[in-house]
Amino acid sequence: MPNYLSPGVYVEEVSSGVKPIAGVGTSVGAFIGLTEKGTVGKATLVTNWSQYVSEFGGFIPSAYLSYAVYNFFAEGGTSCYVVRVAPEDAKTATYTVKDNSEDAVDLFEISARSKGAWGNRISFEIGRASNSTGTPEDLRFKLVVKYKESFDDEYTGDTEGEIVEIFDGLLMINIEEKINEVSSFVKVKVLRDLTSLEEMERVPVFNDSEEESAINLRNGADGRSAVKDYLNTETGIHAFDVIDEINIMAAPDVADLDGGRDIIIEMLNYCKQRGDCFFVADPPHGLTPSAVKEFKEGIGQFLGTNPLNSSYGALYYPWVFVNDPLTGKKKLVPPSGAVIGTYAYVDSTRGVHKAPAGTSDGYLDTAVGIERIITKGEQEILNPIGINVIRALPEGICIWGARTLSSDAEWQYINIRRLMMYIEESIDKGSQWVVFEPNDPSLWGKVKRNLSAFLTRVWRDGALYGSTQEEAFFIKVDEENNPPATRDVGQLIIEVGVAPVKPAEFVIIRVSQKTLAK
Repeated sequence: MPNYLSPGVYVEEVSSGVKPIAGVGTSVGAFIGLTEKGTVGKATLVTNWSQYVSEFGGFIPSAYLSYAVYNFFAEGGTSCYVVRVAPEDAKTATYTVKDNSEDAVDLFEISARSKGAWGNRISFEIGRASNSTGTPEDLRFKLVVKYKESFDDEYTGDTEGEIVEIFDGLLMINIEEKINEVSSFVKVKVLRDLTSLEEMERVPVFNDSEEESAINLRNGADGRSAVKDYLNTETGIHAFDVIDEINIMAAPDVADLDGGRDIIIEMLNYCKQRGDCFFVADPPHGLTPSAVKEFKEGIGQFLGTNPLNSSYGALYYPWVFVNDPLTGKKKLVPPSGAVIGTYAYVDSTRGVHKAPAGTSDGYLDTAVGIERIITKGEQEILNPIGINVIRALPEGICIWGARTLSSDAEWQYINIRRLMMYIEESIDKGSQWVVFEPNDPSLWGKVKRNLSAFLTRVWRDGALYGSTQEEAFFIKVDEENNPPATRDVGQLIIEVGVAPVKPAEFVIIRVSQKTLAK
């Protein structure tokens, strides 16, 4: 309480005690898998396709992650985080530069910024600095790095497109500092001990003359061994641990991987442990309806593995055809990328409470075909066990299912699970101010007002069922659920109940004849 020592008018600013709860985001994607290039085991934010290509490269014929991210943005996604995994035998392209002395000692190593055959498309030239005096005493030199954007003849035969980086005025003592934190393509490692003046004054061999063309980095390789890093505690899925914003996750390259089903189970568990993320799984390609049922239930050819049973994930079948920007032909890909993009689009246009399915909200713009036509009778077998079928309908190729992988009827719908995740996380983040406040009826009233205001907005958006607030939700925080024994141990118990709107999955129209009275 301020002290007032002289007569006058005093204006004070006081808090209303109401701290509005803002809804959290629900449509940030998370992708993990094989890419052409990029740092391994680091979650990187990507907000458009061009940014993805700059960071991770283009399409790889033998991998699906790039196609998934491309379809994600094409279907309406706006931002995602990407983690690159790589085979153990993947190698970084390098070249060792020697000095111009008679001994030709190793001076420094130039290497691509990440593993993969992409680094073999990097070349470099070394020459005198632009403003060099040309005297032996002038030790400055210039490094020109060139990168061919297109794939080599193995893929398209196109070798056009080149990006150039120029680093001028270099010395042995500053080459790492000037290049490593600046270049998008290469890193430099000095191989000499620069504590002596003699070593600092060494100069690399120049190769910018007409007689000697640019030198390519060498021995970069994508690797052929099985990828085991998906579940690595640091470089695999746990690279997302430090990213709080992600909501929808996919790993499209896992679908056809040996042991991929076990990885899917671990990723479902990961999302459950986080409590704020939903995993969209892909089955292996080429499965019949009965085989994909076995895949989900862990029976038949998949006997000996656990069933896919989680409310924090969904399974979509079959795979879809897309137009391949790499070849111009149709390519069969896992559906998860397009599905997650549809999630994001529906979240922004209708809300997280709307099931991402149907002829409108489930329409897949990027799909030009499906691997297998699924009949209504086949879907009657798959839908009840939580396999969401992608159908070819007169309206187009559409998602025709909205169920989670859970066997619990309470959590069988995707939009219910994701709505509850949204409400829980929003309340969690919006109620942090309550911690350490005096635990008394005054606080209880403030908390109830804050939660009521937030849930009223959710109800008015159409996410909660009921014609009144009382029917849509309740909030209980009073003496009954916060007796002295509870307050004595520093706890504040808040009970919240909501009535989410469930999707009209089965529309039944009863038609009968009307008999006219005489």
